[in-house]
Amino acid sequence: MKITKYNIGFILGAITIVIHLLAQFVGGDFIYKWYHLLVFKPIRILYDNTLGLVDFPMIYLFLFIIFALLISFVYQRIIDYQWDGLRSSFKNGVFSFLNFVGVLFFLFYFLWAFNYYRPSLDATLELPEIDESSIDLEGEFAKISQMAAYERAFLTKDTAALVMAINWQNLEDSIRKNQELLLHSWNQDVAGEVRIRALYPKGSLLSISTAGVYIPFVCEGHVDAGLHFIQWPFTLAHEMAHGYGFTDEGVCNFIGFITCMKSQDHFIRYSGLVGYWRYLYSELKYKNPEITLDSIQLDHGMKADLLAIRKNSNSYGEYFPFLRDIMYDFYLKLHGMPAGLDSYNELIIQVQRWNQSKHAFPLSNQ
Repeated sequence: MKITKYNIGFILGAITIVIHLLAQFVGGDFIYKWYHLLVFKPIRILYDNTLGLVDFPMIYLFLFIIFALLISFVYQRIIDYQWDGLRSSFKNGVFSFLNFVGVLFFLFYFLWAFNYYRPSLDATLELPEIDESSIDLEGEFAKISQMAAYERAFLTKDTAALVMAINWQNLEDSIRKNQELLLHSWNQDVAGEVRIRALYPKGSLLSISTAGVYIPFVCEGHVDAGLHFIQWPFTLAHEMAHGYGFTDEGVCNFIGFITCMKSQDHFIRYSGLVGYWRYLYSELKYKNPEITLDSIQLDHGMKADLLAIRKNSNSYGEYFPFLRDIMYDFYLKLHGMPAGLDSYNELIIQVQRWNQSKHAFPLSNQ
């Protein structure tokens, strides 16, 4: 078969499907091993040492190309309609659209998503199994509240909401250094230097209940520029973990938190603790809806920060949150995460399992 621009999407899409089918016979571990070695790792290194060095988010260029292709698609449909009528225009349009989808389907998996076959980090680290009911949630909540207040005291003695000027580049470099050290200590292969970009306009992601996103088509992670700055380090570390080939949301939350706690920077540590604290608070509130920020004993400065984070998040209206949750939940379950959106909440049990493993280190600097 001759490969042309009119059928390349169908061919690439078919190749991608064949590899998925092959994984069912030879095992996902086998597919991941060769994919990581021959495809993902070289792409990661090549990209991060070329376009990754450019101080410009490539997502904007990607969106421009998509927009240009859309304009070209509409124009061609108009030409088809004028010359050959509605039926021909519709037929050619469907064929062209499916061909384009095939290309995107191929790029999505070959640039990143075959990492869904990556062996479980839990198994790799040999994290011990624990009974979830045995977790002292209130005790953990009190401990993390105290640790967060301790770290905040190094930043300011003021009990008003924290105000700081953060250099994005320095923060990104620091997070990357800590995460690479962490992953190396776990004998995880780390290739390249993943870039995380601030995404504008503000609210682009927050309006769909998302703080950050890793986009395989541009090999870069993104954090909404409108996100409260206290949340930046934890979210940066989460998206960076995606960039290094981890796909499970709970695992990336876990890596993000431990990355922050590996830092000696009090702001980064505070961000990680606040991120973890909010998951603990959410779980406690789920079990006891009467709990509020005013009903718990909490450092006044930290409480002011949490209220500032909430106010900032509420300032961006959400669009179709119900539809977004259904679609993303389905996507996660389709890719081997049976907990779906609830996988984010697995951070709590992951930290408890890690605490009882040989990889644990003291989280507190007190």
